[in-house]
Amino acid sequence: MPSTPARFDIYALIHKGLRAHLLHTLHAVGRCDWQDCADARAVLAELDELLAFCRAHIEHEDAVVHPALERRRPGSAEHSAAEHRRHQQAMDELGALAEQVAHLPALRRGEFVHPLYRRLACFVAENLEHMEQEERDNNRLLWETHSDDELIALEQQIVASIGPDEMQRTLHWMLPALTPQERAAFLVEFRQQAPLELFAATLERLCMQLSPKHQAHLDAALGLTRAVEPARRLYP
Repeated sequence: MPSTPARFDIYALIHKGLRAHLLHTLHAVGRCDWQDCADARAVLAELDELLAFCRAHIEHEDAVVHPALERRRPGSAEHSAAEHRRHQQAMDELGALAEQVAHLPALRRGEFVHPLYRRLACFVAENLEHMEQEERDNNRLLWETHSDDELIALEQQIVASIGPDEMQRTLHWMLPALTPQERAAFLVEFRQQAPLELFAATLERLCMQLSPKHQAHLDAALGLTRAVEPARRLYP
């Protein structure tokens, strides 16, 4: 008996990137030398970047995915929307804690940084559970109410709303988090749609993030030849 073809999953790839960013930042906050001002500034900047990424992700889902669900199944997005509001509040609290730490003398940060780390850990856990709920329950509703072509159109609507800077930040976290097959399929399509400069910048940045094995897989999928092996600068 033939297997049922997999449906288009609007959450799958971006959630991999978001999970990678969440866990990386939690690790960075946990191991930071808070008495080293340069280290502290760098880690607080990473946390600020994470919160900006999370806010943008929520805004895209609230603007596109939830209205699509509500149009076909009224009330179906209420749970996810309520969780997004709680996440916004949690991000405000994290931002306020980080601001306190940033303005304290190095030797006084100790009493604040562990509460910041613990609150971030809770935020990470809440987001991991939330993304599982979306991929399990929201996908089921989306698949019941939308065709794959309609879901792809929703994703394209989100992508069209993302500026070049946000796109580069998103790809920085998402692409290394994908399987080699997912990464290659994404970039084959991305090459057809993105400006040449954006595509070239994406590949240049990505080649510094991948293992040699994964880089070779991507080169083969894109039909590219490594030009300068030692420097890993392989795209003209």
